[in-house]
Amino acid sequence: MSNYRFKLVSAVLSSVLLLSACTANTGVATNPSETAPSDPSATVTGADMSNMSVETVYGSQLPQYLNHQYYFEGQAVPLTESNFYFVDTFTELTQYAGYYYPATSDGYIDLSATIDSTGMSEEMTQYSTYGDFYVAYSEQMLESALIINKLAADEGLSLPEETVNEIDTILSNLETESAAPAGLTLDEYLSVYYGEGTTAESFRQTIINYYMADLYTQEFVDNYEFDESEIMVPQVRYTLYQAPADSVTEEEDAAAEAAATALLETADGDVDTFTVEAALAYTNGETVDYGDIAVPNDGSLDPVFTEWAWDESREVGDIDMIYSENFGYFVLTYLGETEIDQSSKDQIAVQAMSQLVSDAINNNEYEFYTSDEYAPAPTVAPVDPTLNTDESGVMTPEAAAPSEGSTIGALTGNKGLDILLISLSVVGAVAVFGLAALGVKQLTKKKATSVEAQPEKEDSDGDN
Repeated sequence: MSNYRFKLVSAVLSSVLLLSACTANTGVATNPSETAPSDPSATVTGADMSNMSVETVYGSQLPQYLNHQYYFEGQAVPLTESNFYFVDTFTELTQYAGYYYPATSDGYIDLSATIDSTGMSEEMTQYSTYGDFYVAYSEQMLESALIINKLAADEGLSLPEETVNEIDTILSNLETESAAPAGLTLDEYLSVYYGEGTTAESFRQTIINYYMADLYTQEFVDNYEFDESEIMVPQVRYTLYQAPADSVTEEEDAAAEAAATALLETADGDVDTFTVEAALAYTNGETVDYGDIAVPNDGSLDPVFTEWAWDESREVGDIDMIYSENFGYFVLTYLGETEIDQSSKDQIAVQAMSQLVSDAINNNEYEFYTSDEYAPAPTVAPVDPTLNTDESGVMTPEAAAPSEGSTIGALTGNKGLDILLISLSVVGAVAVFGLAALGVKQLTKKKATSVEAQPEKEDSDGDN
C-alpha cells in the first residue's frame, strides 16, 4: 500500500472538527499549494540554540497552551503527546496565517483575534476567538489519536520491528546531527520544539503511537467492505465553454452560450458526433476543458454538474447543455455508471473510519477531559493589513508564506527535526500535514481569494 494515499486522505480524520464547521463546497476552491512554506533547510543547522525556547520558535502566544494535563479512559495522557498535537496544529494553521487566518506581525496565527463567523456554519459561532477554535481543534486531534490507538491495541496490533528501528535511527541521528552541534542534549533540543519537560523517551513513544494510528488505518482501509452504491457513480463526457458569472462581460457570456448551443445542435443527440466535435473544439482552443469524469455525489464537483449527472431520469446517451455560474456552459453526455478508482475508494474507507471516530467523540464513548483551564491568548501586534495584499485586500499566499529562515510553517524550519517530521507527513491517520486541502480553506472561505477549479479529468490509466 503506497504512502501517497495516506498523505492524501490523512487529513480526512484530522479535520473532523473543521469539516463540520465548513461552509458548503461550491466547486470553486483556492489553491493551498500556493502557500507552501519556504525551504526549511534555510535554517542553519548547528547554530548555538542554548538561548532558544518554545517562545522563540513559535511566538509568545503558544507557550501557555502547552503542558495541560489531559486524561483518557482514566489514565493521564503524557504531556509530550498532547503537546505534539497542539504544536502540529499551531504550525499548520500558522502556515496560512494572513491568508485564511488573522496573523500577528511576526507571521504566526493570531490566537487572540476575534472570529467573524459571518458566512461560516452555525457551529462556528461557539468560538469567540481563534484561540478557542485552536484549542477545540487540537483536542479533537488528540482525542482522535488516542481513540485510534486504543482500537489498535484492542485488536492486538503492534508495529513491525523494522519500523521501531527506523524511529530509533531517526532520533539517534537527530541527537548527533542536530542537538549536539547546537550545544544541547536531545531532551533539551526536543523541549525547544515540543515544550518544557519533553524527553527523548516520551517523544519516542509519541511517535510510535503516531505510526500505530497509521497502521490501524491501513488495516481498516484494507478490510473495508464497500456497498455497491458507494463505488458505482455516473460517468460523464464533457467540454466547457468558460464563462464564470463574476468575470465575463455580457458579450463574452453570450458568445460562450452561442458556441455551446452550436455544438449541442451539431451533435444532434449522437454521442460519437459529440465526442469528435467536442474534442476538436478543445484542440482548437474553443473550450478550456474536455474529458471523461466519474462524478461522486460528495460535493467535490460543481453542484449543477453533479445534479445533472445524478438525475434519476438520466439515460445513457443523453446529451445536454447546462450552465454553472462558477464555470460557464458545459455540453455533456451521460455514458452510464462506472466504478470509482482505488484512490477514491481509499477516501471513502478513511471517511468511514473518520465517521466512526467522530461518532465515538460526539457520543462520549470514551472518557476524555482536562481540568486545566486555558487563559485567553495575550494580545500581540497584528500584521499590517496594507502590506503585500492582492486587489481583494486579502494577504496574498506569497506574503502569508513564512520568510526565508523562518521557524514556522508546516515544518519547524530546522533541518534536523524536519527529517523526522517529513517522514511523519507521509504516514499517520491523524496527521495535520495537508490539512488545508480539505478543511482550512473552507473554514474562512469568505475571506480567501478563489481561483477556478475545473472538474478533474481522468488520465490515461483511469486515475483521477
